[in-house]
Amino acid sequence: MHYEELHPFPNCPVLDGCHCQTNSLAKMFRYYNHPLSEDMLLGIGSGMGYRLWFHRGIRPFTDGRINLDNFFTDIAKRTGITIRVKCTPNRKKAESILLNKLLKQKPVMISGDLGLLPWFAMQEDYHFGLHTFVICGYNGINTVLASDIEQKAGKLKKGFYHPISLKQLAEARDSHHQPFLPRNRYFEFDFSNFHYPRKEDIYDSIKQTIDQLLNPPIRTIGVQGLRYTARQLLRWPEMFSDKLLRTYLFHFYTFIEVGGTGGGCFRYMYARFLKEAELITGDAALGEASAQMNEAGKLFTEAGLLFKDAYKVKDLPDRIERAALLFNRIAELEQSTFHKIAVIDKHLLYNDI
Repeated sequence: MHYEELHPFPNCPVLDGCHCQTNSLAKMFRYYNHPLSEDMLLGIGSGMGYRLWFHRGIRPFTDGRINLDNFFTDIAKRTGITIRVKCTPNRKKAESILLNKLLKQKPVMISGDLGLLPWFAMQEDYHFGLHTFVICGYNGINTVLASDIEQKAGKLKKGFYHPISLKQLAEARDSHHQPFLPRNRYFEFDFSNFHYPRKEDIYDSIKQTIDQLLNPPIRTIGVQGLRYTARQLLRWPEMFSDKLLRTYLFHFYTFIEVGGTGGGCFRYMYARFLKEAELITGDAALGEASAQMNEAGKLFTEAGLLFKDAYKVKDLPDRIERAALLFNRIAELEQSTFHKIAVIDKHLLYNDI
């Protein structure tokens, strides 16, 4: 089958969104006629959290995501669907699987190196292999149509279609640049047993999120990670050259406010999830927690904006001290908020809190 023009498959609209994974999932849920908001998908996947990535060989950055290994499994469990995450080391096999699905006019959710995608103007050495998007069109020859969201805007990002050659796509899907290799990752879905998130699904996801934030396995994660970040920031001026320090602090701004977080390091998204959860459960405590998470988002935004002009400001030491104070305030607010939910709600009662 050959096509002369490149159009999206039926029921594959672009969607404005916040985060590449939840935006791509929202498109797939809509394609299968079971739409869920990005906020709900983030929440029921217990995807909101905190981690400071600070390892040798990669640039340090903040991450408002957590539960990376089980995010899709948890969404599937709480909606009754099946999501299979598959990888292959063979790019030819990956392309064959993709084209077989596209010839049936089925969209495919995949991952690729953001730095190698032609619709993003990234600096030459920037790579991120877990960027997720949807392929939803094929000209039958050598070009497919991608559905994605822009990367430069904060909060809600504009959705768009963009063509990409099979050769370019293969390079992005099989990138060997660190961090986070894409490994030709693609997703398969079975919606035959779908159900909308129920009360028990909502509570289960929140309980998991609380545990990730308050009882993390290592000090760089959760509330401990927020306090660890505050301490590390104060040490950085002695650890890095002025150029590296300014670069790393600018990354703080991008990963908190711009890089697919919906602004406020995913807190605004999670606040909206809690508001939806209140409507489903009738639990006013979740509405109160939503307001508190929105405040946490504002504090994250304030901290991130301190470093928007990190390359040229002269009062960097003062800004670092202010950011450290803000991270400690966020830690106190989130610890208080989630302790309160866990203690007062019988569905979320912890014996060890």
